[in-house]
Amino acid sequence: MPTIGQIKEVIAGYLHKPTADFVKGSGASEIDLLLLALNNARKTAERSYDFSICRKRGHFTYSGTAIDWRSPTWFSGTGTARKIKTWYERVSGGTGAGAFGGVDRVLRKLTQEQVASLFAREDYMEAPLWTTERYLSDAESPLARDPLLGQNYIVTEGNSFYYYPNTTETKVFVVDGFYWWPAWTTGTTTDWWTENAEEFLIWQSIVEANRLPMFFVGNSEGNLAPPEKEAKMALQKLIDSESDSDLNSNFIDDL
Repeated sequence: MPTIGQIKEVIAGYLHKPTADFVKGSGASEIDLLLLALNNARKTAERSYDFSICRKRGHFTYSGTAIDWRSPTWFSGTGTARKIKTWYERVSGGTGAGAFGGVDRVLRKLTQEQVASLFAREDYMEAPLWTTERYLSDAESPLARDPLLGQNYIVTEGNSFYYYPNTTETKVFVVDGFYWWPAWTTGTTTDWWTENAEEFLIWQSIVEANRLPMFFVGNSEGNLAPPEKEAKMALQKLIDSESDSDLNSNFIDDL
């Protein structure tokens, strides 16, 4: 498989420039525009599809205060969460049981906006319209009219989450999430992306790199357009090859 440095050479060659021409600034402000383009290209793929290589299981220890869902403690490795796919409450085993050794109960997730809509529907559509009858007091609505009564949820608001109904009891929440792949910083790197996404990285990085320092460079055969179509086709092939691995899996419809 090619290294990041070798892919940089291919990109620079296509643009008729040495790789050194893409290094700008000096000292602490120095930046390699080819590395920037490659990292941007990979992020384009990450935003487009949840690749299994970026999936991890982690956990949070919760004690009643909202937590940033982007920063779980992963059972292996590090990284910033991009998306949390599934939430669980660990009811037995604690974090010491590892990623799959505990007893985990699936939790549904709602957004704060969904919670507000549920309460508004309950208050204004199903309950009387007179405030004195709709509420027991100005402080709270009747528990019997709580649309979430009897169930536990994870509620997200922006980058934070909390447990509903809230509690100060310490709980462990396990998550299946997707994290941002660490930025490439050296030319010697090889990984899943350089092995499986080489074609996409080349085409998309050409588009990215050529926009950073200059207008698009025409090739010797003529004034060729930026290879945006080639990049999209390569990304779709990468997504198709990834999704093909799940074709023989057993799927359970949402209950």
